[in-house]
Amino acid sequence: MAKDKIILILILFLGLGLRLVNLNQSFWLDEASQAQLSAESLSYIWSARSADFHPPLFYFLAHFWLHFGRSETWLRLLPVAFGVANIYAVYLLGQKLKFGVLPAFLLAIAPFHIYYSQEFRSYSLLCLLGTLAMYLLISRRFSLLALVNVLLLYTHYSSFFLILSQVAYLVIYERKLIIKFLMHNSLFLLLYLPWLPQFLKQLSSGVNIDTYLPGWRDVLSISLLKALPVLIFKLVAGRITLLSRIIYGVYISFVFAVTFAALYLAKSDHKRLLFIWIFVPIFTMMAASLWFPQTQPFRVIYVLPAIIFLFSSAVSRYPKIFMTFFLYIFVFGDLLYFTRPRLQREQWRQAISFLRQQNAPVLVKFPDKFSPFYWYAPDLPVTSAKPPYTAPKLFLLQYLTDLTDPQRLVDLSLRDSGYINNRTYDFEGVGFIEEYVRQ
Repeated sequence: MAKDKIILILILFLGLGLRLVNLNQSFWLDEASQAQLSAESLSYIWSARSADFHPPLFYFLAHFWLHFGRSETWLRLLPVAFGVANIYAVYLLGQKLKFGVLPAFLLAIAPFHIYYSQEFRSYSLLCLLGTLAMYLLISRRFSLLALVNVLLLYTHYSSFFLILSQVAYLVIYERKLIIKFLMHNSLFLLLYLPWLPQFLKQLSSGVNIDTYLPGWRDVLSISLLKALPVLIFKLVAGRITLLSRIIYGVYISFVFAVTFAALYLAKSDHKRLLFIWIFVPIFTMMAASLWFPQTQPFRVIYVLPAIIFLFSSAVSRYPKIFMTFFLYIFVFGDLLYFTRPRLQREQWRQAISFLRQQNAPVLVKFPDKFSPFYWYAPDLPVTSAKPPYTAPKLFLLQYLTDLTDPQRLVDLSLRDSGYINNRTYDFEGVGFIEEYVRQ
């Protein structure tokens, strides 16, 4: 037992160390929006975010965290803390399921979990609470489970799919407990009633998003045909791509072969629970995406611990082969993420720092300037690209052009106004920034 505790401490330090690598990356669009909105008053966070389809819990936590610092590193320490706590929660659940410390180790090095433990968003908290919920379900501690479920609903709307998996498991395998589960959850759901009016406002905005941002649904979601394979691959291998399509295709096939072999060969007394934990949220999310965009892997990050437990079960049966495969997949994903800027976050800090030095107007193909400008340079003059243009030199961002200006009408308008593209700059994730000068 003492040996397990020492190993656990080493695993926690390993998990923390990996989550501190490159923590000072620039905020990307959504992180900047998170920071910007979290800096608002508590009343604004509660009632004035109808176009932002997220519950308020992480915004409240981030609001108070902002009082102590505003750097990317400091703000990301909040999700890092949740990520490391998640490793410990997986250890506790692993002890309950008789898996030992292996699941905690695998989660500590899992590239998908590392990525979102560094994201200044709610996803590491979502995964932590999801793990705690399933631990409490197995422990049959329904009062605490109901409370954690409410916290989940205040963290991310996709947590409804995880709660549905709890219901499915009890209905199929533990029917005598379903009444107790429903009674406790119904009581604690009263704590969610104050949020319902805000939820309905946000839901209306989410359902009607195509009316004011055509094509935005494609950014927020993946087609149903691709959803399941993309979800499985990203959850296991991380947010990675390879430049060679042939090599990437071979690698995807390898990851799928290892994953499905592990799921098939895993043997555990709790295998049925783990499969329900994984596939009920995934398939219900895919069904819900028919009405509003949902199918992104991070929205069901809470199924990753269940995948980890099944992997651990496969390792216990065939230690050498599966441990070698999982170490290769996870370490390879980590190395790619840590060493390839194109797999990291959008370089808004660098792009905006460059633009501030130019002393020229900045144009964007959007009704308003993007949230990173509000966070990094609120005083920088940025306007929506509309004629007339009068400055001798200006800079045009092509960010989201395929969505907001697919026919390149802004570019044509600039040329018609006597401007030529003098030079193009490229920032990872942000894309091309074009320098236009009047002839």
